[in-house]
Amino acid sequence: MTVLVSIVTPSLNQAAFLSRAIESVLSQGHPAIEYIVRDGGSTDGSQEILARYGDRLRWVSEPDGGQSAALNRGFAEARGEILAYLNSDDLLRPGAVAAVAEHFRRHPECDLLYGDADYLDEDDRIIGAYATEPYSFARLAEENIVCQPAAFWRSRLGRRVGPFDEALRYAMDYDYWLRIAQAGGRIEYLPRTLAASRLHPRAKTVAERPRVLREIFAVSEARLGRVGRTYFVGLWHDRLKARRWLGPLRRWRRLYQAMGYLHHQWYHRRRSRRNLEAGTAP
Repeated sequence: MTVLVSIVTPSLNQAAFLSRAIESVLSQGHPAIEYIVRDGGSTDGSQEILARYGDRLRWVSEPDGGQSAALNRGFAEARGEILAYLNSDDLLRPGAVAAVAEHFRRHPECDLLYGDADYLDEDDRIIGAYATEPYSFARLAEENIVCQPAAFWRSRLGRRVGPFDEALRYAMDYDYWLRIAQAGGRIEYLPRTLAASRLHPRAKTVAERPRVLREIFAVSEARLGRVGRTYFVGLWHDRLKARRWLGPLRRWRRLYQAMGYLHHQWYHRRRSRRNLEAGTAP
């Protein structure tokens, strides 16, 4: 029996990339894909693009309260045994859904599966690779090794973990993976390129990087009671990058890595001291 895979795409004013995301899903070849697009009331021609696909997908365009709210509305109507979401500026690679469905068929104990992913520019050129690696909770606690567009999970687990946190604007995926792990979900890694994540100036993870890091820090504190050193290194990378007079950032790699390490040590020592003073566990 062919497993039904439900994919939700949240979107807002992404007409420049939307059709490429849609085509990457509809061209998968897997015989049972339920595709749901939740548009937040776009005014850039996105609705006209969606209408062209007729009944090949289901879509709604209305104000939705943000990405997490759009995802929750989409998954509330999804019927698939396997779930995933693809942002409207990202892509699935050919054969990704079939490979995922086969892995889940062979490994019924697997709850969440993720693979590798490319980074793309605005013109679909590969500019790097997402830093995925085989799963361990220790590594997930240190940094987000699960690339969101390359991640798929069982609906049974989604029901147990609950909806995405609608208070989160940037790190809802990292928060969700941590909740899955802490709920006892079995997470596995598939060494195959399943998706592509697009980096472009209008992407909120690029354009609003300081806010992204603040939210990751908050999620890490709430879920783990600590923040991984990788995020402190990223913080100092961005701080030095903003100082253009320093010249090429590659010259300063050791500096921002050292600053991140020292900031990480100071942050957690101060936190441990506060906990001791308050009489709580570190």
